[in-house]
Amino acid sequence: MARLPWPWTPGNPDNLPMNRFIKHLGIPVCIILVMPLLGLVFNQKPWQPFLAFPPKTSMVSRAPFSLIIFIFIALFIATATLPLIKKGMAYQSRKKPSFTSPFPWWGFSSLFSLIFFWVLAWTRFEWFSMFQAHTFFPLWFSLIVFINSLVYRATGQCPLVNSGYKFYLLFAVSAVFWWVFEYLNRFVSNWYYTGSQYSALKYFFLASISFSTVLPAVESMKALVLTFDCFTYGFKTCRPMGWIDAKPFSFAIIIASVLSLFFVGLFPDQLFFTIWISPFLLILGCHILSGQTHVCSSLKTGDFTRVAAYASAALVCGFFWELFNLYSLSRWQYSIPYVQALHLFEMPLLGYAGYLPFGLECALVIDLIFDD
Repeated sequence: MARLPWPWTPGNPDNLPMNRFIKHLGIPVCIILVMPLLGLVFNQKPWQPFLAFPPKTSMVSRAPFSLIIFIFIALFIATATLPLIKKGMAYQSRKKPSFTSPFPWWGFSSLFSLIFFWVLAWTRFEWFSMFQAHTFFPLWFSLIVFINSLVYRATGQCPLVNSGYKFYLLFAVSAVFWWVFEYLNRFVSNWYYTGSQYSALKYFFLASISFSTVLPAVESMKALVLTFDCFTYGFKTCRPMGWIDAKPFSFAIIIASVLSLFFVGLFPDQLFFTIWISPFLLILGCHILSGQTHVCSSLKTGDFTRVAAYASAALVCGFFWELFNLYSLSRWQYSIPYVQALHLFEMPLLGYAGYLPFGLECALVIDLIFDD
C-alpha cells in the first residue's frame, strides 16, 4: 500500500507521532510534572502557588554570587566540553567550500523580514505600539526560514523543504515542550518576564505561539551546523562509550533524575541546574530501557556527531535568543544563584552551558517526530 501523505501509515500505529509520544514520553513527562509537587507535599510545604496561572513575573531573590562555586562550575564545564571542542577544531577539511544550489528567493525574503522585525523589536515606533510586545514569533520564524535557506544553498535540501509535514509538526510539539520548562522554572525561578501582563487565556495563547519556534529553530540550526565538515566528520572517531545503552546506567540516571526533581522545589538554589539535566537523563533512561534509538546511541561506537551538532545548535540558538531579547519590550531576565556575573546580554556567561544538554533534550523529542 502506498504511503499516505499524512502523519501515519495504516496498520502501523507507531508511525503516528502522538502514539510515539505517549509510548516514549508519557511516563517521563508525568514524572517531571508530579515529582516536584510531591516533594513539596511530602515535606509539608505549600504547593498551590506553583500551579497559579498565569505565573507571576516578578523577580525572586536567589543565593548571591559565589566565586568558589563559579570556579567549580566553570572547571566542570571546561572538563566536559574542551576535549570535544579540541577534537572538532583539529579536523582539517581537504575540500574547498562549495554550494550545491543557488541561494533561494525565499532566503532573501526571510533575510529582509528578519532585519525588519529585528528593528521593530528594538525600537519603539508609536504606530507599532499595538504590536510591540509580539515581535518574538515573526522574528524567530524569519530566522528559521533564513537558516533553512543557508542549508538549502549548501546542500540542495533543508528541513523546511524536504521534511514535509514533520517539520511543521515541530511547531505544535515545541509549544508543549517548552511549557514543561516553564513549569519547572516555577520551582527555581531562574527567569522571569517583564513588559506585558495578560489574562490567563491570552497569556497561554500568546506564549504558546512564541514557544512553538524552539524545536524548529534547533533542528534548522543543527542542519546548518552539519554543513561544516568539522561537525560532519570531526567527531566520528571519539572514544567509544560502550556502556551508554547498559541497563544499570539507565536505572542510575533515572533514579538520579527522579530524586533531583523531587528535591528541586525544596532546594532551588542548590539544584537549579537540574531542570536542564534531569529531564534529559530521565527521557534518555526510559529510551534505553525501552530499546528506543536515541541521540546518544552512536556514542557506543565513538561517533559524537549528532551529540555535538545538537548541543552546538542549541548553544547558537541560545546566543540569538539572548541577543534578540536584549532590547525587546516583552522580555525575560535572570536571577540565577551563585553564578550571576559576567553577563552576555541578560544571561550570565556560565548560564549558556545549560543550552548544551537542552540541545540533546530537543533531539530526543525531535527524533520522535522524524523517526519512521
